Amino acid sequence: MSAAIATQILACLAARRFSCSDEDELQIAIAEAFDGAGIAHEREVYLSSVDRIDFLVGDVAVEVKTKGSRAEVIRQLYRYASHERVASIVLATTRAQHRMPEAIGAKPVSVAYLGRL
Repeated sequence: MSAAIATQILACLAARRFSCSDEDELQIAIAEAFDGAGIAHEREVYLSSVDRIDFLVGDVAVEVKTKGSRAEVIRQLYRYASHERVASIVLATTRAQHRMPEAIGAKPVSVAYLGRL
C-alpha cells in the first residue's frame, strides 16, 4: 500500500513546477498540489514529542528540505523511520546533493527533486 502511495506522491510532485522563496512556502505549495490531486494528507504530524514530519500521507512520511547537509537529512529521516506510523519516506527536496539510500531503517526512501528555489 505504501509503495502505491509513494508513487502517487512522486507523480503529483513531478507534475507541478514549484516557484517558492523558502521552505514554508514550498510546504504550502505542496499541500495545494496534494489537494488538487485529491491526495489526503496531514500536515506537521508529531510522531513523538520531538519528531514532526512535514506531511503524512497514509503511512508515507513526506519531508520537505531546501537546505541542510546530506548527513543531517539522513539523520533526521532515520529518526522518522524508527516510528511505527511510517512505512516509507518521500523526501521532497530542492537540493541535488540530497541523494538518499534506497532504504533507511529498512523502510523504502524515494526522492522528489523539485529544482532550485
